[in-house]
Amino acid sequence: MLAVHQVPAAAARRDASALLQAAGLAGEVASCVAAKLVESDLLGHATHGLANLPMYLERVQSGAIATDGDIGIVSDTGATFAWQANRLAGAWVLERAVQQALERGAQHPVVTVTIANCSHVGSLQTYLESIAHESRLALLMVSDPSFASVAPFGGVDAAITTNPFAAGIPTRGDPILIDQCTSVASNSFIMQCAAAGKTLPGAWLIDACGRPTDDPRALLAQPGATISPLGGAEFGYKGFAFGLVVEAFALALSGYGRRNAPTRGGQGVFLQIIDPAAFAGRDAFLDETTELVRRCKSSQLAPGHSEIRLPGERALREKARQLNEGLTLSAALITTLLRWAAQLGTPQARFHI
Repeated sequence: MLAVHQVPAAAARRDASALLQAAGLAGEVASCVAAKLVESDLLGHATHGLANLPMYLERVQSGAIATDGDIGIVSDTGATFAWQANRLAGAWVLERAVQQALERGAQHPVVTVTIANCSHVGSLQTYLESIAHESRLALLMVSDPSFASVAPFGGVDAAITTNPFAAGIPTRGDPILIDQCTSVASNSFIMQCAAAGKTLPGAWLIDACGRPTDDPRALLAQPGATISPLGGAEFGYKGFAFGLVVEAFALALSGYGRRNAPTRGGQGVFLQIIDPAAFAGRDAFLDETTELVRRCKSSQLAPGHSEIRLPGERALREKARQLNEGLTLSAALITTLLRWAAQLGTPQARFHI
């Protein structure tokens, strides 16, 4: 059995921030990035949590994540604004965009944002809960034009990537928090399976000859496999169509796309925050979304199922558990992070070990 440690979330945030600051990020930026990584782990998304911290530290040191400079203002109409992030830390840039969009909501019931060329923003679900708690509806899409791992349905050559799409839907109870790729799995999940020597749960990849395979290492081959669109061999045309939506909103709309063939990873982001009060009314909206939850929950269970679970429910449940019991981190990850602490001269970053 894999050895694990239970680490208090506050300690994990503090120590991750210390490592990021030692690598070169400013204090406020490092704290924001660390908080998003820990939040991802709290919600159960280990592929986008502190497991990414070593990669982030390498990118800060190499300059792939910018440590200084300003966010460029491409356009600003009040209800819309477009930023050029200039490779600044993605979590910090996107969190600033969320906060500014919420502030502008006092004058503009619909605020739409694009961000070009920011570094990795992490798990999209980590941005949704705070918006939903303001009784706002949110849409969030992200893509990276420097990387392609998903072929058009029926093809074998990668044209787009896994293109996550997220939506936050407030209710009178817990919000519905949707965060999913438009492919059957994320690049991070495939890579982690390859690193662990595991096969995939299904034949989720299409090799260079167009044959399905469950070997995650095929993604790293030359020529490499591609990840099946959501829906797989039979209905993957639907997932591929949603992937094109993300390309249009997150890349084309932000002005940072594939036509210039960027070779250095950078993400384009689309964010829209809507105040239901400006439409049929906030109470009417919350009454309807709460009724939607009730109707789903009251459905008779199919054989083999023990509950009806809405998007985000498991994540919020996991977050509550780990806030109480401690963040579950593997001993292997802790060992790696302690090596980084020694390398960066931050022995105080012990992650409670």
